[in-house]
Amino acid sequence: MRTRDLKKNKSDILKTYLQSETDLTPKINQNIFDRFFEILEKNISNHISIELRNFGVFKSKFMKPRYGSDPRNKKKIYIPSKWKVSFKASENTNKKLNEET
Repeated sequence: MRTRDLKKNKSDILKTYLQSETDLTPKINQNIFDRFFEILEKNISNHISIELRNFGVFKSKFMKPRYGSDPRNKKKIYIPSKWKVSFKASENTNKKLNEET
C-alpha cells in the first residue's frame, strides 16, 4: 500500500521545474511558469473551463445558497451562494495515480 507524499506548494514545483529546464534562463522560465498560473487563475475566475489534455479539466461551479447545520451545536446556519473550483483528472492521470509500483 502506498502512503501519501509530502505536500508541495507552488514554489516547490517552480524549483523542480527550474532544475529540469536548462535551455532558457531561470528568469525566463520563472516568467513562463508564473504566466501559466496567472492565465489559469484568470480563466477560472471568469468561469471558463480549462482542459489540459492528458491531465484534467478545471471548472468553476456555482453553489446555490442553502441551510446547513453547525456540527458543534446542531443549530441551522445559512450558507450563502458561492463559486467553487472543481477538478476532474483525465484517464491518463488516473492511471498514473493508481498504478502499482
